[in-house]
Amino acid sequence: MEPLFTILLPVVRPPDLLPFAVGSVLAQVEQCFELFIVCDGAPSATVAAARALAAADDRIRVFEFAKGERHGEAHRHTALAEARGRYVCQIGDDDLWLPNHLVEMAALLQSVEFGSLAHAKVEANGTLFSTAGDLSVEVLRRLMRDGAFNIFGPTAAGYRLETYRALPVGWSPAPPGVWTDLAMWRKFLSVPGLAMGTRHAVTSLHFAAAVRGDWPMARRVEETARYAVLIQTSTGRDEIRLGVMGSIVGQMWASRANEAALANQVGSLKQAVSRLEAETAALRVRAPEA
Repeated sequence: MEPLFTILLPVVRPPDLLPFAVGSVLAQVEQCFELFIVCDGAPSATVAAARALAAADDRIRVFEFAKGERHGEAHRHTALAEARGRYVCQIGDDDLWLPNHLVEMAALLQSVEFGSLAHAKVEANGTLFSTAGDLSVEVLRRLMRDGAFNIFGPTAAGYRLETYRALPVGWSPAPPGVWTDLAMWRKFLSVPGLAMGTRHAVTSLHFAAAVRGDWPMARRVEETARYAVLIQTSTGRDEIRLGVMGSIVGQMWASRANEAALANQVGSLKQAVSRLEAETAALRVRAPEA
């Protein structure tokens, strides 16, 4: 039977976090998938760990490459040449999926060709955060296509394999100064008439390495292990979803508060201008004629 999903898992790091990401894939409610672990010049220990995981589950394949340009984007394209899934997802080796991720992604990709679920991330201080947005909104698509603006990373994204293969250029080294994921999203965003959208389901957790740059690996393992346990229970998953949704609501009200404060400032400026105009008119009336 052909898999419903092809899942990319690029890795360049040591293997410490890899079992958690793979474990969250293997724990999916939707089990019809193939998982491609794409080693981008990863250490030999990582390749060995990946091959051990593949030996235990024949849905896993390992692609070993020398370090590629930028983030090894071209290696993802090479791996996708052998994909058999209808849909494509990706997970970071240091990220986690909740068990319903593929179910929700399949529901999304039945109606759109490229899209995302909620992009939820864990800040370095443990705060849950999500950048709200909807790819069905044309203004948002234009912002992502034309500016340094992005609302989701690879761990929350999905697309149809046939749509990907119809692109003039697939995964390739991002231009200087452009984020790897945004460079890829722009290739979809530039296709006229492509059906795009967002399903507001919290199904993944992103642990950004950039804000954990000074963390020893043991600390990262401890953090990821804690969340890996949390997502195994319905109570833990509810806690995550409530935290993320609380972040979105907080942002909404903060935005409204900013709008209200700005409106007040505009109102005060208008009043000041009116007073100045009135005072100027009065001075002109009182001024003696030459």
